Amino acid sequence: MKRRPLFIATMSAATLVLVLLAPNAHAQRPPTSVIVSEVRSQPLSEEVVLVGSVHPRRTTIVASQTDGIVVDRFKEAGQTVGRREAIYRLDNDQLRAELIAALADVKLQRFRQEQSMELLAQEAISAETALATEAELDRARSQLQDLQARLDALTIRAPFGGHVVQPLVELGQWVDRGDGVVRVVSTDTVRVYINVPERLVPLLHKGEETDVVIDALGTQKIKARIVAILAEGYADSRTFPVIVEFLNPTGVIRAGMGASVHLSIRHPGETFLVHKDAVVNSVRGTFVFVVHEDAAVQKTVVPGLAHQEFVAVEGELQEGELAIVRGNERLQDGQAVRVVRKLQ
Repeated sequence: MKRRPLFIATMSAATLVLVLLAPNAHAQRPPTSVIVSEVRSQPLSEEVVLVGSVHPRRTTIVASQTDGIVVDRFKEAGQTVGRREAIYRLDNDQLRAELIAALADVKLQRFRQEQSMELLAQEAISAETALATEAELDRARSQLQDLQARLDALTIRAPFGGHVVQPLVELGQWVDRGDGVVRVVSTDTVRVYINVPERLVPLLHKGEETDVVIDALGTQKIKARIVAILAEGYADSRTFPVIVEFLNPTGVIRAGMGASVHLSIRHPGETFLVHKDAVVNSVRGTFVFVVHEDAAVQKTVVPGLAHQEFVAVEGELQEGELAIVRGNERLQDGQAVRVVRKLQ
């Protein structure tokens, strides 16, 4: 029973010796070999790929400007049509009869106006009476002009060059003024509509160039341009419609095709970039070790966008500092290191 206290005392002394020796052993540890890469500072560009659909720049349902019965159709669905080229011809016997009456009315009113001018010169009638006959002539001319325009409108023409997509009336069908008769689209220039996340919308500008890939035609990129950033978005998805436009001279790109739009978005200001392997994630947080006076200095960072082999980070870094990318897994803050290689 008397030896037990002596045994405890001996063990305590041994423990004390180990505790006292531990700092000296750590101080004598050889430097850890590491590979480093410079911290960069540069504007950051982010490439975002968004999917949309091809739309014609112009599409319309051509309406009839007059009443009539369809007697001819010059274009079928799928055929091309030039600007002002005839698509339909209507007929209206009543209009033609009214035209004959209007021509006769103009002839009569012109005769009366000429007579009134002669009588006015002889002071046989008042100026007011002469003015009334002139007004009647103007009325007759106006009615004649309206009838001639309505007769000309019996030939329905394309408002722009494009393709006939869908005829809406058939031969023998009566058409009222304002009725749609044919749907025409123009695909010499096409557009892609995409929905852009709200965080990126302030970084886009009208007129900026972008690339478009038509899924059905392979991986070739087509140069396009942003033509509109709509002011109203979708509250449920927090996105805003953006329209990009590009030429389609061969017509091989058709409305409704799927398209991928590659947006190159430049973020404002300078951003610190470190090699992706320099970022250490642990229970202690996210940090980067940099070499300072042959020692590893731990700096807390907040990682952001990836850019090639680098990652954008926020933290107390400086351009040109050497961030450790190999050998950093088990480093401690202040541990001695030796740089054996620097990545370019």
